[in-house]
This record gives sequence, structure tokens and C-alpha cells, in this order.
Amino acid sequence: SMDLLTNTKFMITTSYGITAMVIYTWVTGVILRNPGTFKSSFFHLFCVGYFMVCLNRYTFCLILVTGLQNLCTYVNSFVTLRLPQNTDVSGTFSDFYSSLNLNNTDNMFPLSIFHTLHFEFAYTQYIFNCFVCTNRFTAICFPVQSERYWLKYFWIIILAMFLVPFILFTRHILQNRSFFNWSPTANFFIDTTYGRSNIYYYLMPSLIVLTMINIAFNILAGIKKGVRVPETSLFSMAFTVFVIDLFLTSLTVSNYYLTNMATSLDSELVKVLLRWIPLLTPFASDALTLTHPILLLYFSKTVRRKCMESSSFLQKFHNHRFFAESNSNVVVVTAPRNMNNLVQNTSSNK
Repeated sequence: SMDLLTNTKFMITTSYGITAMVIYTWVTGVILRNPGTFKSSFFHLFCVGYFMVCLNRYTFCLILVTGLQNLCTYVNSFVTLRLPQNTDVSGTFSDFYSSLNLNNTDNMFPLSIFHTLHFEFAYTQYIFNCFVCTNRFTAICFPVQSERYWLKYFWIIILAMFLVPFILFTRHILQNRSFFNWSPTANFFIDTTYGRSNIYYYLMPSLIVLTMINIAFNILAGIKKGVRVPETSLFSMAFTVFVIDLFLTSLTVSNYYLTNMATSLDSELVKVLLRWIPLLTPFASDALTLTHPILLLYFSKTVRRKCMESSSFLQKFHNHRFFAESNSNVVVVTAPRNMNNLVQNTSSNK
């Protein structure tokens, strides 16, 4: 493993990745232990993403979805992307990846499952971010009515987020054979008998459509958010995630179309872009996967306060500007106390 330990890119990405997942686990644990505090519908997606557990409060679940999905995405990427990309022909894991070639049908390693999950998580991550933008838009524009509908249909939405991409797209990867190839420029990279072009043929338009929806909802919510409501701070977090999402989508789509446009490969600009895009994409992907808890800590003073209260070490810094509520201009992100009553009254009047 010395070749990986001396690989600067691998060590940097792994170090900040593990650190971010520790913070992710900590923040999610704090939210799980304080269901009465975090009642905004936004928190459901964050937490379901981490544990995918059935909770009795909808808000809680919205944030949990992100966590489990991002945790699984990060762990799975070590098999399909991080280790093979950083393993050369004489590297520590080169024999293992070499054995998973197209002609070796005796190897029992379930590579197709990991490969399927790789693209399943790609779809669900973008769909999830679209749900977050939708949730912020509805929470700002229709605060009472939207909460009731999100609560009612939450688990149907979450199941659809995973099942629709699998049924329409990623099941084809599972039904075919996955294997590793090697190239001097990319080291080991995963491929499938289904064909990489077939995968991206559907993935690229899906990313573009979801990104356009995100743009529309962010613009509409941004226009409306002039009203000082508790949801605006979470909108700021959602908008930041959207910007990262947009940057990663631009890199992914550009790389695909530039690579498949044979007439453009002679252009010097295209050659420069094709050198830089693969370098930037892993970091943009990590930002999309790992920044949620950090953004939540930054934009939500309630989360910061509860995290501070959960640690005896951090309590020593309770007067620091980052934790002191009196020095924070961020709007409290818990739902209004009369939210449940408003929802009940609305339901009873129908």
C-alpha cells in the first residue's frame, strides 16, 4: 500500500473525506437526538440520507436521506473509482483489478453490484438535490400546505428516487458484466458489456433536465425569500449545494460531449479542457457529497448550538462568535411553533 500512501492526490482526498464523514456522523447524531428541535421538513432529507430509517417526524427524515446516500456513495467509490484510479500497473491492488478483466468469467467478486450502485447513486444524488431545491421552494412559497404534502408523500418520493433510476437505467448494468480496463492515462477504470456510451446516453440528458429544474426553483424561491421566514437560512444552504451541483454537472456533461465529438479533439482549447476536467471532477464530486454537514453548521445557528451542547470540549467555546446566538445573523431554522396547529387547522377545515 506504499504506492497509495505516497500518492498525494489519493491521500489528500482520503484525508478530507474521512474528516468530513466524521463531521457528517456527528451532526446527524445530534439531529437524531433532538427531534423536537429540528421540525423543519428540510431535516428529513439530511438524515434519511445517512441512515435511511423510518422516523416519526417528517422534517427529520428529509435531511437523513442525504446522509446514508452520501455515506454509501463515498464508501462505494473506493471500489469503483478512488482505488483503481490511483493504482498503476505495478500498484498494490493491480493484481486484484487485473483479475477483474473481461475474459475472466471465474472471478466471483460482485463487481456488477458495485458498478450498478455507482451510477444508481449518481442518479439519486442529482434527484435528491432536485428534491432539496423543490422542498425549499415549496417551504418558502407555500409554508403550511407544502409541509402537509411532503409529510404525506415523503416515503413514496424517497422510494421513487431509488426505484425509478434502477428500473429505467441502472438495472442494465446489473444484468451485464462489469470489468476493469487499464490505460496509461487513467490507470484502472471500470467498464461494462452494456457499454459506457449507453450509460451516459441516458445519464447526461437526465442531469441536464434536473439541473434546469433546480435553476427554475432557485430563481423562484430567491425572488420570494425576501420575506423573513425560518426557511431562508436553509434555502441559502440548498442554493450553495445547487451551485456545487451545477459546477459538477457542467464538468460531467462537458467531458462527455467533448470526448465524443471527434471533430473537436484537434482544438487546443478542447485539449486543455480535457486535461483539466478529469482533475477537477473528483474534487467537485467530493464537494457535492461531503459538504452538506459543513454547510448546515455554517447556515444554521440552531444546529451549531446543539452540536456545541453535545460536546464538553466545544462548550468551552460557547462565547465564541460561531456558537453564540447573539452574534449570529442567521435565521433560526426550526419550524414555527404553531406549524403543527396550522397544519391541523388547515386539514380540519377541508
